[in-house]
Amino acid sequence: MKDIENPLADGVGSAPVEPLLYDINQAAAALNMSTKSVRRQLRIGKLTSCTALRKVLIPRQQILDFIKATCPAPRCNPKGF
Repeated sequence: MKDIENPLADGVGSAPVEPLLYDINQAAAALNMSTKSVRRQLRIGKLTSCTALRKVLIPRQQILDFIKATCPAPRCNPKGF
């Protein structure tokens, strides 16, 4: 994914800004899945999107929420394994 410069930064040591919206290809890359799988998740309602200028866009928060909902929290193993 291409880094985007922060237009509000002063230009000195500014960090790249994460996009607020991802298209299907970007969401697939972020989630390490195929575009077909992303479209399937949209169809069944596990991901939601908005449509702007006839383009399906997925908010970054939706991607983060999807990861939280589908990935179990790491378990603490008392033996350290």
